[in-house]
Amino acid sequence: MTEVAEQTQYFLEGFDEAVFNQASCQGAALLKTKREEAFAAYAALPNPGSRDEEYRRTDPMMFRFGRYTRMPTVSRKDDFAAGAWDEQFDVVVEISDANVGIKDLNGVLSDEVVVTTLDEAAENHAEVISEYLQGAASPETPRKFFELANAFWNAGLFVHLKKGQVLEKGILVRYRYGQEGSAAIPRLLVVAEAETQAAIVEHYSASPSGHFLCVGAREFYVDQAAHIKCISMQEWGSTAVHIGEDWARVKRDATVDLVTMSLGGKVSKSSVGCDVCEPNSNAYLGGLYFANAKQHFDQMTLQMHSAPDTYSNMLYKGAAKDEAYSVYQGVIRATHGSIGVDAYQTNNNLVLDKGARADSMPGLIINADDLACSHGATMGNLDPEQIYYLRSRGISEAEARKMLVLGFFEEIVERVPHEPIQDRLHALIEENLGCSE
Repeated sequence: MTEVAEQTQYFLEGFDEAVFNQASCQGAALLKTKREEAFAAYAALPNPGSRDEEYRRTDPMMFRFGRYTRMPTVSRKDDFAAGAWDEQFDVVVEISDANVGIKDLNGVLSDEVVVTTLDEAAENHAEVISEYLQGAASPETPRKFFELANAFWNAGLFVHLKKGQVLEKGILVRYRYGQEGSAAIPRLLVVAEAETQAAIVEHYSASPSGHFLCVGAREFYVDQAAHIKCISMQEWGSTAVHIGEDWARVKRDATVDLVTMSLGGKVSKSSVGCDVCEPNSNAYLGGLYFANAKQHFDQMTLQMHSAPDTYSNMLYKGAAKDEAYSVYQGVIRATHGSIGVDAYQTNNNLVLDKGARADSMPGLIINADDLACSHGATMGNLDPEQIYYLRSRGISEAEARKMLVLGFFEEIVERVPHEPIQDRLHALIEENLGCSE
């Protein structure tokens, strides 16, 4: 730590060197080294401020780090109650305030399919952890919250699919928290070797009331001809704060599909980035967010094309009502020599009340020729003519509005490959709209 001590250090309240020493005092030496590297980067980065371009519309003071205490690192305990969605998956992981449990429901776990904690992975799969954890699937420049999660994580999960492995049903990761005033910092590392296929669903929830912070980080490595889908769905209580940092690196003939669903909490800041780094690599980014009351949701995406003949498609759909505020900002970037790139970026927003607000800032940074990159954004309320048409068919105005909002989001909802979860999303959209029973 002497290298950090010689320079100016910047700590977010509640996440200083003393707390870091508690976080890093246990576990394998490999993980301690990784944490120390991340802490050095974290401490060297100035804290985000409202004058920074990324935070001009989302003041970091809203996160109020000082009111939360980092949870201790969770321990392994596989005895947990079954959930409503479990039968839809091959493997179920449940992470709570103190424990992480893993159940293999269909006998798929083996030397070829690994789902385990980062602590156990550091002991049993040290070479893979050394190569990939905090590796190339990271932002171009260090980011404060990403490095915070790398240094202070308290629940680490490792998914490794060896060549040719296919999970028919996929993996469910449940986060169930209830400790008032606590900070959960989950960390996910996914390494998908060539010709693998799997879907991962993360579901976040906490007690309906009570102050709570989650700062999560995920890395995805998708090798040749692999296909990985990850759906992150958060429905926190009304006072929770959520920060998410997702980064993926996709190789030749492979596809990653990252879908982010923000439907709860008081403040949410999600950042999703991908690098399609070899020819014929593909990335799909999807987002659904519905802010009501005085919720504040901020989404940022990066579609990085660092190789020629690559494809990406980003579609984020959001709604804001009451006095809520949603922000989208995104960039398609094509590096020098990345010819033949095909990239799309679309952000559609419904602003359902006069007091609500939605800002959208899509953008391009192009340093190559002979490519096709486009972006666009829309803002507006529901179409009065469509409402009138439905009402003329005997449908009430409230029901018509519900049908139109559900239809607006359906293009994202249908990307979830599990019908019970789609049903839950429909119910949450109706709740946010204020038309649930």
